[in-house]
Amino acid sequence: GTTVAEVAMAYSGNLLDPNEKLYTVDYYLRLAEEIVESGAHILAIKDMAGLLRPTAASRLVKALRSNFDLPVHVHTHDTAGGQLATYLAAAQAGADAVDGASAPLAGTTSQPSLSAIVAAFADTHRDTGLSLQAVSDLEPYWEAVRQLYAPFEAGVPGPTGRVYKHEIPGGQLSNLRTQAKALGLEDRFELIEDYYAAVNEMLGRPTKVTPSSKVVGDLALHLVGAGVDPHDFAHDPQKYDIPDSVIDFLRGDLGNPPGGWPLLREKALAGRSSTQSKLVDVSPEDAEALQSEDRQTRRSTLDRLLFPKQAAEFAEHRRQYGNTAALEDRVFFYGLKEGEENVIRLIGEHGQPPMVVRLDAVGEPDEKGMRQVVTNVNGQIRPMKVRDRSVESVTASAEKADTTNPGHVAAPFAGVVMVTAKVGDEVKAGDPVAVIEAMKMEATITATKDGVVDRVALAQATKVEGGDLIVVIA
Repeated sequence: GTTVAEVAMAYSGNLLDPNEKLYTVDYYLRLAEEIVESGAHILAIKDMAGLLRPTAASRLVKALRSNFDLPVHVHTHDTAGGQLATYLAAAQAGADAVDGASAPLAGTTSQPSLSAIVAAFADTHRDTGLSLQAVSDLEPYWEAVRQLYAPFEAGVPGPTGRVYKHEIPGGQLSNLRTQAKALGLEDRFELIEDYYAAVNEMLGRPTKVTPSSKVVGDLALHLVGAGVDPHDFAHDPQKYDIPDSVIDFLRGDLGNPPGGWPLLREKALAGRSSTQSKLVDVSPEDAEALQSEDRQTRRSTLDRLLFPKQAAEFAEHRRQYGNTAALEDRVFFYGLKEGEENVIRLIGEHGQPPMVVRLDAVGEPDEKGMRQVVTNVNGQIRPMKVRDRSVESVTASAEKADTTNPGHVAAPFAGVVMVTAKVGDEVKAGDPVAVIEAMKMEATITATKDGVVDRVALAQATKVEGGDLIVVIA
């Protein structure tokens, strides 16, 4: 077969701005030259935040087509609502391909509507060749799919021009709302956007694609949750806890940023090793498993080595519930209604008849929040006890830290805390005493003063709210 290599340039800033000194046309041409010399077959402009304006698209595409004999592919997000105009300008300047989304899934943090793209170019010299009717006929299906997943949506409800200030990528903007909600910061999202913009400048305006965008988002969320002004943090970062992803970025784990290293780097890394080895030895058993002829063995071993926490969670889910991939999405998310029957075809069980499952009855919850549930599986009645988590709260109220007591170490925001310090440990201000994790973000909680750990408020990994007491230092 033939392999086609498409390499993307991440678009940032506004190359039309006369004050733009970093992300200029010359910057993108130098980047494109490196891409072409590496052997790429297609040049892509990846406008992950929807910042590429029509005139800027025209200027950039013309420059690329004038200097390189490669197809140009433009990708954008419609966060501000005007990216169809950007596509029109890019196409007129010589772009060869653009991305779209079916109309029910389009707009805002997604791509421009595919039907709108087809209609805009119809009967012109850049006609897409796609049938507008055929594209539109697909829309009811995707509308139904979106309704099925509606409870999980967390994107912006409509276009927003704030993106031109904060420059948050489309995929991250919706995820950031989910993270903010999990941290109890949902009502402060505009402040998170403002802090994101401030952190972006503080870190030297790096190109914001995964995982570098996560670095900016982690620090913005952390500062809002901890009530720390970005200017105060930039002045003396050693006074505050810093998310691990930010430390890794400043150490150079993600490479060198286009604009060079910010002044923050030296201050934040003071007292820390400039590099931290991420290499680990693979055991002989795992090395053998990685060379196994069995695809599933290789895959599960690689998952466990690369993503140990997520792999453990997945294994525990499989242990409790089996392979739920066999369930329809609607059944998995919402369950069956009383009297409803569903046919389940077991994955990997070739030649086996399907399971016919019917939910016959759901009893009232008892004092422990347990319900008697009666199902019928292939004609056999299966009664069972199931916990209804909506009936009984399993979250215990935690002790709050005294903000006037410098020896009280508090959780900076909502998340799951694992205390690493023990009673009797001698610590100095800034020493790690616990780790907090929340929605893909992990940060170290440090001692607030010199002293001895007098009390550990959490006996095990515990879900906490911001301000909950973690450790007492005497």
